[in-house]
Amino acid sequence: MKKTWVIIFLGLLIYFPLLFNGFVWDDEVMFQTGTSVQSNAYFRPVISVVYWGIYNIFGSKPFVFHFFQLIFHVVTAILIFYLFKRFFKETISLILAIIFLVHPALVEAVSFASAMQEITFTMTGMVGLYLFVGKNINYHQIFFGTFLLLMALLMKETAIVFFPLVFFYLLIFRKKDRTVLISYSVLAVILLIGYFLFRISGGNLYTQGPGLFPIMRVSLTTRLINIPMIVLYYLGKFIYPMDLAIAQHWVVRTIDFRNFWSPLILEIFIFISAVAYIIKTKNKVFIFFFLWYLIGLLPHLQIIPLNMTVAERWLYFPMIGLLGMGGAMMTQLKIKSEKLRIITLSITIIIILIFSGRSFIRIMDWRNGLSLFSRDIRHDSSFDLQNNMGVELFRVGEYTRAKKYFETSVKLAPYWWVNWNNLGVIYEREKNYQKAKEYYQKAIDNGQYYLAYENLSKLNKYFQEKNKK
Repeated sequence: MKKTWVIIFLGLLIYFPLLFNGFVWDDEVMFQTGTSVQSNAYFRPVISVVYWGIYNIFGSKPFVFHFFQLIFHVVTAILIFYLFKRFFKETISLILAIIFLVHPALVEAVSFASAMQEITFTMTGMVGLYLFVGKNINYHQIFFGTFLLLMALLMKETAIVFFPLVFFYLLIFRKKDRTVLISYSVLAVILLIGYFLFRISGGNLYTQGPGLFPIMRVSLTTRLINIPMIVLYYLGKFIYPMDLAIAQHWVVRTIDFRNFWSPLILEIFIFISAVAYIIKTKNKVFIFFFLWYLIGLLPHLQIIPLNMTVAERWLYFPMIGLLGMGGAMMTQLKIKSEKLRIITLSITIIIILIFSGRSFIRIMDWRNGLSLFSRDIRHDSSFDLQNNMGVELFRVGEYTRAKKYFETSVKLAPYWWVNWNNLGVIYEREKNYQKAKEYYQKAIDNGQYYLAYENLSKLNKYFQEKNKK
C-alpha cells in the first residue's frame, strides 16, 4: 500500500502544474462550445458519455478535465504496478510503474484533454486483463473481464488490441486450462461480432477518402514505406524523449538509406535479437510483453491511415509492453555484487529524475496555445502547426507575423479550408477586400467551411450597404 502512495505522490507532484493549464489545440472546439462533446464523429459512445458527464456536471473548466485526466493516468500507473507484481519482484514493478508515470513521451496523453480516451481505454482494458491474471479464474471473471474489454473498445477502436492480448496471455500461461481459453474465445468473438454489426448498421465505419492529412493522401504502398521510420520514432521517444512535438505530418515518399533502409536494418536486428533471447531463455513473460508491444504498435503503423503520421500519445499503450520486456530481462539478470546493485539503482534513480524534470518542463509547454505551438514549431513545420501558430499570434494582435504563418500553411496544404479562411481574415483587416473574398471562396470550395460562409456574407453585405450610400 505504501508503494501505491509513492506513485500517487509522484504523479501529483510532477503533474501539478497541469491543473492550471488552459485548453489548447482541439480542446477549444471540443470543450468550450460543448458541441463536439455531445456528438462524436467516431463510434466511441462510452468516452462520449464520460466527456458529456464531466462537461454537464462540472462545466467546461480546463481544471476539471485536466484533473480527471491526471487521476486516470495515476490510476493506470497503479494498475501497471499491480500487473507487473504478478510477474516481477515488487521493487522492479514499482520502478517500471514510476517510469511509465513520469515518462516525458506520455505528457501529451495526459495534457491533451481531447486525448483522454488513450488513458481511459488503457485503464479499462487493464482492469479487464487483470481479471484473467490469476491462479483461479471463474466464469464471472471471464464474463466481466471480457465485458470490460468491450467497454474499452467503446472508448477507442485501438482497444481491440486487448482481445488478442488476453488470448495470447491464456495461451502462454494457461494453455492447459482449455475451458477458460475456449470460454473467453467464444465470448470475445460474440461480443466483437456484435460490435462490428452495430457499427455497420449505424454507418460508423472508419473509412477515409483522400483525407486532410498528408499520410491519408498517399497510397498504401507509400504508407508501408513509412513503417520503419514510424517504428524507429516510437522506440526513439521511449529511449530519448527530448525532441517532443505535436501535429507531426511528415511522410517518407521514397526508399532511401536514411529514411528506410537504415531504420529497417536496425529494427530487423532488434527483432532477431529479441527472438534469439526468447529461444535461448524461453522466457514466457518476455514473450507476452513482446507481443504486447507488437500488437499495441500495429494500429499505428498507417496500414489504415490515421490523422497524423505519429503521435506521442499513441505510445501510451505500447510502452507498457516495452517496460514489461525490460522487467522480464531484469528479473533474469541476477546481480550478485552489492556494489553493482547500488550502481544500477543509482542509474535508475537518475533516469527517473531526468524523465521527471523533462516531463515537468513539457507540461509547462502545454500551459497555453502560444507556448505550445511556438515551442513545437521549431521541431515540426506541419501545415497544422503553422496555422495554429498564426491563430495564436492573431489573438494577441501580431497580425503581420500571423500572416506569414497562414501563408506557409496554405503552401503546405492548399487543399485545406481553415488556413485559407484565416488568411482571408488577415487580408480583410488590411482592407484588401478582393483578396479576402477570393480566399474566403477558396475555403468554401475546399471544405464548405461555415466561418468562410459567414465572413464572405458579411463582406458582401458591407459592400452592398456601401454602394447604397
